[in-house]
Amino acid sequence: MAHEIHLKNNKYRQWVKAGLGLGYLKEGLAPFCDDIGRQQYNYIINQIQQTKTPQPNVPCGVCQITTLQPDHVRVSKGICPLKQDKCNCCFPNNKTPCPNNVCGAIYDSIIQNHASIPPAPYWKNSDVQQWSTDPWSISKCFINAPGYKDKPSAVDTDCTGLLHVIINNTYFHSHIGCNITGPNNLFSKVRQYRNEIFHSSNMELEESKANCYIDDMIAVLQDNKGKACTSTRMAQQAVRKLQECKGLKISLREIKDENVKSSKNQQKNSATKDEYDDLKKKLLQLES
Repeated sequence: MAHEIHLKNNKYRQWVKAGLGLGYLKEGLAPFCDDIGRQQYNYIINQIQQTKTPQPNVPCGVCQITTLQPDHVRVSKGICPLKQDKCNCCFPNNKTPCPNNVCGAIYDSIIQNHASIPPAPYWKNSDVQQWSTDPWSISKCFINAPGYKDKPSAVDTDCTGLLHVIINNTYFHSHIGCNITGPNNLFSKVRQYRNEIFHSSNMELEESKANCYIDDMIAVLQDNKGKACTSTRMAQQAVRKLQECKGLKISLREIKDENVKSSKNQQKNSATKDEYDDLKKKLLQLES
């Protein structure tokens, strides 16, 4: 049958291998992102409680992003002192301060921690009413792509979203060994690999390129200097899986078995545009 001939193609099997590698990378990154996101949340809330007068009330749960007045004020008409385009401070009409004296300060902190120039938080991925109680709601503002609003944790977020959080959030940078702000940094390269793998029109990949992709995924988890990312148990397990995956000679049965196993796991996680989900759909299309 035609699909069996396709599955015997080594370049296709290498493409599958690279896709599985992204799934393992996500497994390793999720606990790290969850841990550092919680640390950042605690830092922000502690800073607000120590510096704000009157004393803020946490939780809030009533503010909306469209009507929230930031703590900072515009320099002049249309000019934000934090250099954010279309900041709420530039359009003060119909904006109201947080009644609990907390959400405006979190708004400022998110902008100040955004790594892009100008800073560009993606507010649509988050719910302001959860900022004061849910660390991941703050982290999701650093995912500069749609589709993550309903993802309640790092574990429920796909590889691309986790890489966005790390790359775009300067708080994470102090927990990363490599220079994440430099051109062609490792984390940005791996994020691009995801696009190259899943946007492949013929679903084929040279073995040397697939192995190069996996080597860089391992380097992301090991992070050169062995900092917080690689110290997690899940990251260490993911590295072992990636090393095994690199040397794997994938057969037709292995592809199907791994696809079934991965699909069951992803039904539990329900990640946005999940790598395993994409892989499952493409395999089913081939088999039909």
